[in-house]
Amino acid sequence: MSINWGAVEEFFAERDAKKERDEQLVLEREEFLLKLGYSRGGGNSNSNKKIANAAEKAFIMQDRLDKSGITDETTLNWYGNLFTDPIATADAHDFIEDQAKNYDRNINLRDMPALSAIVPADIPVKEKIDLLKEFEIVDLTNNEEFYKLAERVNNMTSQSGRTVFLDINPEAIQKTDYTAREKQLDSVRKNVIRTARAGLDNNPDKIETLNALNNLSSSNAGTRDDAEVYLFSRFITPEFIASLEEENESFYRGLSKHPNLTGYIKESMVTTPQNKIYPEPSSADITLLKQNKNSDVYKNFFDETYGPGAADKALGDTKRTGPSGL
Repeated sequence: MSINWGAVEEFFAERDAKKERDEQLVLEREEFLLKLGYSRGGGNSNSNKKIANAAEKAFIMQDRLDKSGITDETTLNWYGNLFTDPIATADAHDFIEDQAKNYDRNINLRDMPALSAIVPADIPVKEKIDLLKEFEIVDLTNNEEFYKLAERVNNMTSQSGRTVFLDINPEAIQKTDYTAREKQLDSVRKNVIRTARAGLDNNPDKIETLNALNNLSSSNAGTRDDAEVYLFSRFITPEFIASLEEENESFYRGLSKHPNLTGYIKESMVTTPQNKIYPEPSSADITLLKQNKNSDVYKNFFDETYGPGAADKALGDTKRTGPSGL
């Protein structure tokens, strides 16, 4: 067996990068203490106790970020900026703990940049609440809840001389979210195509599905859009979305509320065979079915149009009545 030198080089590169990150983490933690003025014999006991407490919370926040699995550069840069102010970092820690303890809200680390930008933004309160709901940060039911949250956020972000929370604005957050949404949609599109191809042989609508798959590469934009709509309408279900979210919780976070998918999800819940009301087949279609009774394609089309088992039922009725009705 030959050695995969590319994999070997990649392993050592990742190892060296991790070592460099760990060393940088140690330096940053030491810098925390220096910035806090925390040293043996420095200051009075109350001051030292307060500083030590802030340093401990700052370390906890940094450790949580290390273990969070967050890789988004925008979010990491935001925390890098936050960590230049250990007192602000400790305040962020206290804010998260307060929300968990007193309001039963689990504020995810990846949501802190958006939260600290949306709350003080110069937009109507309703828009702020809608944004917080859309990004699944917190689900506020009324303005009073928002004002309580806003008071804590403002106390954390608006102290004199504090600028580490101000490097992201709502427009940037929405742009970042839009980019993430596009990446999610592109991944969903690929998964739908893969699922459609994998189950093609057992698909009762094989011809229609195959046509849609082929039309995805059409030179006509309208044809491509129609093909995608057809595939999404057939494969986007709550179960399909849930399987993706389970597969990669971080990447697909909030997928079930993706504005481009919610319509398909809702439609799939009301058009399942057990809920859908099918029309009665016309005599002309029953005649065509009889003429093509050996065609699985036509029988499948008939079932799709008039409901599961409609073809067998129509053929059975035809067989029982016979040409003379006897």
